[in-house]
Amino acid sequence: MDAVIELISTGDEVLTGLITDTNAGWLSQRLLEQGWQVRRRFTVGDDKADLVELFEQRSHQADLVIVNGGLGPTSDDISAEAMAAAAGVPLALNEHWLAVMEQKYANRNRTMPSSNIKQAMLPQGAELVDNPLGTACGFAVRFNRAIFVFTPGVPSELKTMTEQEIFPRLEQWFGHRGNSEVRRFFLFGLSESGLSDRLDGLGWPSGITLGYRASLPTIEVKLIAEQASTKALAQAEQQLLAEVGSHLLARDRLDLSESLSGLLDKQGLTVFEEASGGRLTDTISTITAEFEGHYLSGLPDSAEDLGLWLQRSTRPLALAVGAEGPGGVPLALLTEQACQVQTLRLHFRDPLSRRRLLATAALDMLRRHLHGLEVMIDYDILPCSERLTLAGAS
Repeated sequence: MDAVIELISTGDEVLTGLITDTNAGWLSQRLLEQGWQVRRRFTVGDDKADLVELFEQRSHQADLVIVNGGLGPTSDDISAEAMAAAAGVPLALNEHWLAVMEQKYANRNRTMPSSNIKQAMLPQGAELVDNPLGTACGFAVRFNRAIFVFTPGVPSELKTMTEQEIFPRLEQWFGHRGNSEVRRFFLFGLSESGLSDRLDGLGWPSGITLGYRASLPTIEVKLIAEQASTKALAQAEQQLLAEVGSHLLARDRLDLSESLSGLLDKQGLTVFEEASGGRLTDTISTITAEFEGHYLSGLPDSAEDLGLWLQRSTRPLALAVGAEGPGGVPLALLTEQACQVQTLRLHFRDPLSRRRLLATAALDMLRRHLHGLEVMIDYDILPCSERLTLAGAS
């Protein structure tokens, strides 16, 4: 059975929403990718009594508790003090970490402020968890049933420590990799609510659960197999792709280079764009260098006009995102067989989100053509106001 893992995020700024807690989301995701599923997450402010109470409570319910934040040199950084109080032990100076901090300051030709000594005061008996980037070391404490691991709140430090220090300890402490297996699928054109309505009512194999994460321009769907057989996971994947497979942009990570670079390298693609603001060119440049990109102003703002304009291209394969007009933004794909054009309406106000959606929609047309799929389909998030097909490139 998997270890019960919980996360605690500390700090008044996190509790009140002044700082977005991206650390907990990232940590949950990375643990899941390693086969460890987080069971619960908590957020608590800079109050010692609240922290002590929570640590005592979770020490009886969890096998591993990762605490993020509260390891700085100021008076409101009280995670170590609270852990010592909960465990009934004093704080003790870790001479090794004090020397490490002094050396880090010396390397920058600076004298370490006396307030930093606080960062070397750890609960007596704690195991040091190295932080190669900052002055706040992490530490681990065994308390009742649980192992508590304390990490700094700086995202770059947390990420480095997780990869280099925490993951190796998980296998050491629990004797195996996590039992969960996760397969990730990145879909385009579907809304999170629509996708949930579409999938949640289906019968899934025993031991399989679904997870969703919306991050424009895609929706990530996770198939999470906790103690499920390989056969059950393969069956679930087949069922998912049968339902939404044509919307699949990528698996495991959002990178189209593996699936498209070989198809694009010898195509002689030319790209024209206006409303997408150069985003389409930037995206395709991560897939292949064998294309021409043109960011223009004054492109047509209707499907028919953009299609006729693109037909004059002498290239065998061309992709265009026009200007925004009364009906939306036209997107056109010209091949030797046909010029297919559609006008999509955007209901997003944020300029960056709009550019990303348009670039991905255009790229999706190209992807569909290269894989022999229907090029123009209905998108939940981008309603179509007009669609037409003209003669292809001559």
